Amino acid sequence: MTIFDDPNREAVGLEPVWSEENTTDEEGPPVEPGTPLDDMTKDQLLAYAQERGVSPANAAMTKDEIKASIIAAGV
Repeated sequence: MTIFDDPNREAVGLEPVWSEENTTDEEGPPVEPGTPLDDMTKDQLLAYAQERGVSPANAAMTKDEIKASIIAAGV
């Protein structure tokens, strides 16, 4: 049974954005669902942004720039 934290995705029959399979990244420790952006490493923020299609989001950006892009995108 899947537990949904995103009722809008559940309503249209989609799986949650996160799952146990994608809560880690190769460059940092596991990212728990719902982790505040301030607690993520730059690599975790970049992976989070890229998984959600946030643009711009690239390795040349600072941690604060990536966070700003994520916030601006509303994800």
